[in-house]
Amino acid sequence: MTAPATGVFPYAPSVVHDYLVSVLDADVRVATKVPAKRPAKLVTITSVPAGDLNNVALSARRLILQCYHADEVVAGQLAETVFAHMKSAKYVQGNGLRNVTVVGTPARLDDPDDSTPRFQMTVDVLLRAAF
Repeated sequence: MTAPATGVFPYAPSVVHDYLVSVLDADVRVATKVPAKRPAKLVTITSVPAGDLNNVALSARRLILQCYHADEVVAGQLAETVFAHMKSAKYVQGNGLRNVTVVGTPARLDDPDDSTPRFQMTVDVLLRAAF
């Protein structure tokens, strides 16, 4: 199979997962979905559709990051910590993120069927294709 002329972009949730695991404390679990047994501190990464830049080498991906903890203050501080790391990501060489644009800052957004506090933010990440 040959690569398309436009190159192939990395899977954005995987890139952000690896970056966050490298910068967050060891007691924070980072995942692309909520595990059956949710850990005390959890950050999930979900991709959602967004517009394309029509650029063969660079493309943006929109991600929703959610932070969970049983204590609202701890969950909120985790969200602010993740937010700070995402804003700094464009300055960290080798993480695969060319730029990060904040679309929505951290805010509490609980699941009506779950009593665990949850904070959510939305970011666009700029990725470079592999040719």
